[in-house]
Parts: sequence; C-alpha cells; structure tokens
Amino acid sequence: MRGLRIIDAAPGETGALMLQEALHQRLFGDGPAVSAVPEPSRHVTATYAAAAHAAVAADPGGVPGDVAVVVATSGSTGRPRGVLLTESNVKSAAQRADLARPGLATCAWILALPVTSVAGLNVVARSLLADSPLAVLPSVGGSTTFDPADLLALEVTEPFAVSLVPSQLRLVVENVDATRLLSAAHTVLVGGAATDQTLLDRARAAGIPAVSTYGMTETTGGCVFDGIPLPDVRVSTDDTGRISVNGPTIAAGYLRPGPDDGFAADGGFTTGDVGRWDGQRLVVFGRADDIVTVHGVNVSLGAIEHLLLRGEDVREAAVVAVSDPASGSRLIAYVVLNGDTSTSPVDLADAAREQLGGAARPEVVRVDELPHLPNGKIDRLALRNAGA
Repeated sequence: MRGLRIIDAAPGETGALMLQEALHQRLFGDGPAVSAVPEPSRHVTATYAAAAHAAVAADPGGVPGDVAVVVATSGSTGRPRGVLLTESNVKSAAQRADLARPGLATCAWILALPVTSVAGLNVVARSLLADSPLAVLPSVGGSTTFDPADLLALEVTEPFAVSLVPSQLRLVVENVDATRLLSAAHTVLVGGAATDQTLLDRARAAGIPAVSTYGMTETTGGCVFDGIPLPDVRVSTDDTGRISVNGPTIAAGYLRPGPDDGFAADGGFTTGDVGRWDGQRLVVFGRADDIVTVHGVNVSLGAIEHLLLRGEDVREAAVVAVSDPASGSRLIAYVVLNGDTSTSPVDLADAAREQLGGAARPEVVRVDELPHLPNGKIDRLALRNAGA
C-alpha cells in the first residue's frame, strides 16, 4: 500500500503548481499517491468541495502501491466517486495521445481546466512528462469565469496544446484574437461533453486544430480522438449500443468499489453511454439514461440539445427530464441566447417539435448562464432539481 497526499487545490496557478510538485514526486520519485480536490470559490460550492474530498479520502492504510492519482468523478449524475489511476494509466494515456497526434508529447501546455478533473490532471502530467512549460489561466479552479481574452496574456511557447470543454471553445471562436492564437496550436483537445459538429466545423474553418475527444475519468480521460480509439484502446458496443472500453488507460477501479460498477475482470470498463460505429469511427449518442419516455415515445435528450445548439442564436443549451405523472417525463431545455436575438423560447420549442416530433417538444427556459461543475461540465443534476 502507498500513502495518499490530498491537496486542497487553490484556484489559478497556485493550485496547479501544488499538483505539479506533488505529481513530480510520485512519477519521478518515491512520493505518495496524489489527489487534488477543489477549494470553495466563486464557481465551486462548499457542498461540492466537501463531496469531492469525501470521494477521494482513503482509509489509513492508503491506496494500492501502483496508484499514482485518485481523481474524483464530476458528480454530474450523482455523488462524486474516487477513481484509482495508476502510473501506467497516466503515462499510457500521454503516449497514446502522441501516437494519434505526433508531436503532442513535446508540446508546452495551456491549462484551462481544473487540476481536480482528469482533463486538467492530464495537462499537468503531460507537461511534466515532456519537461515543457505550463501556462495557467486565472479561471482554473473557478475563482473567475473563463474569458478567452485571458489567453492573450499568457506567455505561450510553441509548439503548444490546450484542452477545452465545448463551452470554452464556443467563446474562443467568438473572439478573433483568441481564435488567431489557438490557430497556431499543435492540438486543441475538446471534450468533457458532447461537442456539436457545427461548433467543430466553425473552429476548424477558422484554423483551430480542434480534436473532439471521448472518454471519462475511468478511462484516464479522452481515449477516442475524432471517433477513432487511441492505439491499443479497444472500444465495443453491445446490442443496446452500450459502449465498453478496454486497454492500458482503464483505471484500476474505484477507491470504494461496488457491485456492477462497470469494471470487468478482464480490465475493461462498461460506460453509461450509448453509440454506434460509422465505419471506423465511434459515434456517441449520449448517456443511456438520456433516452426518456414521453407519452410512450422514446425521446433522446441529446438529439434535442444538438438541434438547439445548431441555432445561430443559441450560445449554450442543456436539456433535462424530470418525472411527470401524466406524460412520464417532462422535458426542460435551458438555453443561453445571444443578447440581440429575436429568437424566442417558443420558436426553439416549435423547431424541436417540427424536426423531432411532438413528444420531443421541450419547455424552453431562457437563462443568463448555465450552472457548471468545476471541470467545466454542465451541472445537469442542479438543472433537474431546479425543474422538479
């Protein structure tokens, strides 16, 4: 067994440097395993911070000796869980990303995501493994809101790479100077949530080398790039479309394992997502529980969301379902619209009905901003609770 060092990661550069130092001791020395948990801040509630800390707190005996990092899942669909990532997991994820994007292993990195998430952890780890510079945005950790203009104030060494969530990429492409900066990047990884194809096309047309990634904490982050599994990563779907992943990036399990938690004896992991193969590429539809029944009709929340995001006036959108005794599920779409738009919530609801059927017509609620978890994912649990 190995000891575990829990870092209360302060927002911004301070927390990033704390993790960097501790992770260096673990990957290049005999230091303890590491876990970074968020401090409460403007965008991190005390409740979430406490839940993340509880998820990674190990027994006095520590964690298995090959574990390098314990990462709390986002908790987007429930309470966070501690995931055991080994030294081999972390290094394998970096090595295979470089095989898919040759030259990535020598890049400097911009850190735009919290170090308490697997995506932010990977950025810090890959900077360490390459012995390359790490530039940290002030919004990391939630003390401020992500502002693409902050990218311009960083000292960035080329070649460089950055990892973003879709909402960040959307803001970047609306900023001419930030777009120009990221068009010089070696790679811009985009993950953490489904990325609308229209947004990817827009970014790529502007010269941004955007790569859509699929993965999760249990797979050491993105293990599928633009629909193609990384080398040695094996992805399969069953008769229901449920996605399973196997290979060297699969975590050692949960800190507190439970029955049917998705980890298999052969080292594979069955996700909560569904998809299909389009030739050699994996197309991810969304979570299996995102298919809900409305008046006896199966409706995909992801399909509604993608439709809404194709609208030029829609900046962000999230669709949730709450239980309804009459229809089975009541659909609520929370949207952030451009300030000068003439598009109304009714227009958007009607468009969903016309293109996806009457059962898919949501109640559309316009909001100033969507709630986000520290890792940048939309806090769907908060939205469901608000609509209940």
